[in-house]
Amino acid sequence: MQFPVELSQAIEAITADFAPRELARAAAELTTAYRGQRKARPHLDRSHRAAYLITRLPATYAVLARILQECKNRIPDLRVGSMLDLGAGPGTALWAAASQFPELERATLVEDDTEWIAIGQRLAQSSQRSAVCAASWHQGSITDGPPSGIYDLVTISYTLNELRPNDIAHVLREAWQRTGKILAIVEPGTPIGFGLIRTVRAELIAEGAFMVAPCPHARECPMPHDNWCHFAERLPRNAEHRHAKSAELGYEDEKFSYVVFAREPAQLPNARILRHPRKHSGHVELELCTKEGLKRETVSRKLGKTYKQARKAEWGDEFLQDYIPPSSADGP
Repeated sequence: MQFPVELSQAIEAITADFAPRELARAAAELTTAYRGQRKARPHLDRSHRAAYLITRLPATYAVLARILQECKNRIPDLRVGSMLDLGAGPGTALWAAASQFPELERATLVEDDTEWIAIGQRLAQSSQRSAVCAASWHQGSITDGPPSGIYDLVTISYTLNELRPNDIAHVLREAWQRTGKILAIVEPGTPIGFGLIRTVRAELIAEGAFMVAPCPHARECPMPHDNWCHFAERLPRNAEHRHAKSAELGYEDEKFSYVVFAREPAQLPNARILRHPRKHSGHVELELCTKEGLKRETVSRKLGKTYKQARKAEWGDEFLQDYIPPSSADGP
């Protein structure tokens, strides 16, 4: 997913005065907090915020843009003229939504950290999109209740893990009440992050919401409790990103768990690939979530078109073949 050039330049302008060693320290501390079981947002100093802009913001942007692009694929006539982002941070979801929905006209962002609001507003001024530049920022906790109104798109990304369980249920109800078309929720691709998504999924199905992604069904989640459903988005690392993370590779795989619901039914895939396909000579082994539950399938060369699709398939892809052969084994 291509990162906006003007956003990259705005980040460089904000972070240019920080020493590489300082950014590397801050980035390592952010990674530790990100992977842990957070119950409150960690204290961030200026170097942490700079490191976040360099390392975490591009990853979050890539994930959100991919998810919103999938929403467009699942709902071909989807148009988003307004959005509400709860726990907006520096406004990453706004940039992702603007990249996928050029018709976006009105955006409202709720964030309790005044420093993030100031940074987000500064970044927004670099955009040529009026919806980004003129976004309405509200300072306050998302547990206090979102602004009134109905929004085509509501997003909550990497935020629920900072809340108490009772607050999560309250925020979900409020977010769904504000949703006119789709609600997208994202958490880290960790067992804890998926645990939150599993809870969110069950509660929204109980509210009558319609599944959009990633699940091919709205039945009870079949994932066993010693495993977790997550995906990965690959994004390029620029030089500053590599230095901040002391990384050699020119790319990063951002792992995430997510769920998207809509007010109206969406066309769901036959199956979703849950792990990297194991591609052998003459056959491909797939781990799938299907309408009938979890399945391990071996797709042989004899299946022609389905085999060709399996050879090209990647982790997280939909598997839309007309024929799924009899399962060789059920399991995670």
